[in-house]
Amino acid sequence: MTDTYIDVSDEDFAEKVLKAQSMVLVNFSAENSGACQIQDPEFEAVSREYRGRVTFARINTDKNGETTIQWKIDGIPTIIFFKGGREINRIKGIMMRDRLRRQIEGALLAN
Repeated sequence: MTDTYIDVSDEDFAEKVLKAQSMVLVNFSAENSGACQIQDPEFEAVSREYRGRVTFARINTDKNGETTIQWKIDGIPTIIFFKGGREINRIKGIMMRDRLRRQIEGALLAN
């Protein structure tokens, strides 16, 4: 966990993500993935910019198989936007910070 995003697990995913009042972006990733190592600093940079407006979370797919299966994660990194306990957007693959910002702004406007 950093000061800009929270780590979630199978045990606390529902509480921290699905029951959250604000929009939550969950980065499904793994420590040993090259693509995730590219995505993680982008995710962290954007999480700093939206602190207080959007909650950012990371879940390790290697250690949290139940949630990974439940949300049908078939490739990493995958970022899912949640609002009110439901998925409102999904991004598969590496998303650089400019495009990620645009996706977040669009989701904030739509919801």
